[in-house]
Amino acid sequence: MSGFRSAARAALCVSAVLALPACTTVAVQENTLPMSSMNHCAAPVGVSVRYGTLTIALGDRPSTGYGVQIVGQQEDSGEYEFIYRETKPQAGLVYAQMITQPCAQVILPKDWQQVTVRHEINGSEIMLTPLDDTGLYPDSAAQ
Repeated sequence: MSGFRSAARAALCVSAVLALPACTTVAVQENTLPMSSMNHCAAPVGVSVRYGTLTIALGDRPSTGYGVQIVGQQEDSGEYEFIYRETKPQAGLVYAQMITQPCAQVILPKDWQQVTVRHEINGSEIMLTPLDDTGLYPDSAAQ
């Protein structure tokens, strides 16, 4: 799969910017997967899959002004691709000064075969398969 770089790929679904203070399910468009965003995530820092839920976790941040936004997604025969960005506090707004662990989660369908997640700015990319699901295959966390 050549990823988002291929001109032959369908256009990305673009989600709206949401500033969410708590865990909220986001139904952006009819053809997107169920997603949520939260300020306190128990998942390890990075990209992981557990029990069919993809998590993008940033780790500790100093205020509630930080978050994770999925800005694009597409699917091709059970292979999913997501682009995400870290949102940062907007100048001039007041945010609670507290340690947060922002993350975004996407519930993958039961028949998913592969998921590729790419950071919008630096282009870093990770690919996961069902064998990387730490809930179904606990030994995959050690790899």
